[in-house]
Amino acid sequence: MLLLLLPPLLLWLLLVVPFTGPLGFWKNLGIQGPVGWPFFGNMMQFALGKKSYGEVYEGIYKEYPHLKYVGFYRLFNEPALLIRDQDLIRQILVGNHFANCSDNAVYVDPSRDTLASCNPFIACGDKWRLYRSDLVPLFTPSRLRQIVVAVNDSCQKLRLFLQNRSQFEAKELATRYTLQVVASGVFGLDSKCLESGEASARNPWLHWLLPLFQPSSWSLVETMALLHSPLLGKVLNYRYVPLSLQNWLQDLVLASSDGASLLHWLKEGKRTLPQSELTGHATTLLLEGYETSAMLLAFALYELACHEDIQDDLLRELDESGGAGLMGELRYTEAVLLETLRLHPAMQALQKRCTKSFELPAQMKDQGHCRPLEVREGTVLIIPVRAIHFDPELYPAPHQFQPQRFLAQSAQSMGCRFLGFGAGSRMCPGMRLGLLQTKAAVATLLKDQRVILADETQRKLEISPLTFLTSAKKGVWLRLVNRTGKC
Repeated sequence: MLLLLLPPLLLWLLLVVPFTGPLGFWKNLGIQGPVGWPFFGNMMQFALGKKSYGEVYEGIYKEYPHLKYVGFYRLFNEPALLIRDQDLIRQILVGNHFANCSDNAVYVDPSRDTLASCNPFIACGDKWRLYRSDLVPLFTPSRLRQIVVAVNDSCQKLRLFLQNRSQFEAKELATRYTLQVVASGVFGLDSKCLESGEASARNPWLHWLLPLFQPSSWSLVETMALLHSPLLGKVLNYRYVPLSLQNWLQDLVLASSDGASLLHWLKEGKRTLPQSELTGHATTLLLEGYETSAMLLAFALYELACHEDIQDDLLRELDESGGAGLMGELRYTEAVLLETLRLHPAMQALQKRCTKSFELPAQMKDQGHCRPLEVREGTVLIIPVRAIHFDPELYPAPHQFQPQRFLAQSAQSMGCRFLGFGAGSRMCPGMRLGLLQTKAAVATLLKDQRVILADETQRKLEISPLTFLTSAKKGVWLRLVNRTGKC
């Protein structure tokens, strides 16, 4: 009998024990939090593709309302901290603790992902600050005024593209539009993404970029590699930017125009950039410029279709403005976009890695006998964006779409209650361009039309649990009708 039990016992020792040891880490330090499973930690529902990582973090956030932070376990039983307290979040993102955990915990191997490693969001150490300083001057008001030409031209193409279309998938349409803007604004090229027929079928921009961040059979394991495990990424030979796309982008930079484009202004910047970094920055401007704005536009149209009264207010503002003033006006339209980002943030959590140990105060809000916690180097700290945006103490009726939340104050003045663009020194440098091109598209599409759901079954939108950027599981199908209600 003992001989029969020996093989499964050895298998258990080899496979399970190495992944259970860390599960006592927080308990040994006197830190409260959920009990983890072997191997999966507290991410079982995420690993099985049943909940997004943001939903898992939201569940932990809600379970411990009395704590400033929670000790839990990520995949492979990695001890991590989920930060709940607004003051601590502020300290980590913009305050005294920022220098101790300024790196974002995403796993991109520079040897495989040469171009992605130049992204200020991905770069670590001293490099992120250097790369960000290259990009920030591109988004001044004077530079954006020059990009308005590309935005307006793309809006006209968008109107023509939608003629005689009874319905459309909002994310695909939005991606075509933002690719058109970014190709012109960044590279000085016409991507022809808003053309139909054979030209569309052969279009390399659409071939490479339309499916890049969409749910696929590999999305979940790629998200795990990106957010949880460099070892898994190595085993999979995972690349944030696929190698074939990297090669295409390198050729694209060489073919770009020297006109009034972001790439041209990069070449004229204070720092002389090696070709690899120039191509890396162009990749950042392309990928960050088209995908998150397309996502925002698609979800904003969806929310407007679901809330006719809010759409009425937005249409009234568009009519009164006469379509002008996209740079600084259309405050209600912008509030609609910000509220959309609150409900549908591009990234459902921010992950920070401690690079130098520091001390957090006692875990309990009522400190009592609790002691401060020394956060060790290498520890991942989770800022649960989705959970914060849905916290009823921060946003009354948090699941309701209420753009008026952003009329009384700007997104920046809301501090770390709103993290649609991040916060502090590592917040999105292209925020203004993203809002500009999205606002212009909304104004164009709804100039003399309304947006409605293509099918009432779309009213309850399912979010994919597989992708690291927020994505609709089955698309967002909409229709445009004229103001009298006819197609």
